[in-house]
Amino acid sequence: MKKNFLIATIALFAIQCSKSDVKTEVSTDKIAVENLEKSEEISTDSLKIFAGETKKLLVKNITAQIAKGGVESSEEFCNIEAMPLTKSMSDKHGLFISRVSDKMRNPKNIANAEELKLIKNYKKQLLAGEILKPIRTETHYYEPLLTNAMCLQCHGEPGKNIQPKVVAEIAQLYPKDLATGYKDNEVRGLISIKTK
Repeated sequence: MKKNFLIATIALFAIQCSKSDVKTEVSTDKIAVENLEKSEEISTDSLKIFAGETKKLLVKNITAQIAKGGVESSEEFCNIEAMPLTKSMSDKHGLFISRVSDKMRNPKNIANAEELKLIKNYKKQLLAGEILKPIRTETHYYEPLLTNAMCLQCHGEPGKNIQPKVVAEIAQLYPKDLATGYKDNEVRGLISIKTK
C-alpha cells in the first residue's frame, strides 16, 4: 500500500513538473513572438524620423549654447550633454540610438567594425557623387552624418574654421581628439539605431 502511494505521489509530482515546464516554454515562445512582432512593426520610415529627431535635438541644443556662451562653451556642453541628449531619444523610442565615428572626439563614440565599413563606403559614395541612403540591416538602421558650416566651428581646420579658444578647449576636454580637419559636406560618422 505504501509502495503504491509512493509511486502515485512520484507520478503526480512528475506530471506537475512537466506541466510547469510546458507553461514556461509556451510563455517564453510567446515573449519571443511578441518581441519579433514589435521589432517588425518599426518601419524604416519611422527609424528615419527617429534619426532626424536625434540630430535636430542635438543641433537645437548646441545652437542655443553657442548663442548663449560662444563656440568654446559648446565644447563643454557637448562633453556633458551630448550623450544624455542622445540617450533621451533612445528612452523616448525604446531603442538604442548612438552617434559613432571613425574619427571620434569622445572615446565612447568609436565606431565598431561594421560601422567603420559603412562609414568608409559612405565616404566612397560621396566622392563618387552618389546620393547617400540610409541602410537597414536585420538588427540596425544606419544613417550618415554630414558636416556643415556649424559643424566646422568645432570639427573643421584649426586656424581656419576653429578659433584658437575652441582649439584650446578641445585639447583640454579631449586630449586624444581625432575629430578635426573636416571640410563642408564630408561624412563625419553615423547615427546608429539598434532595432533588435
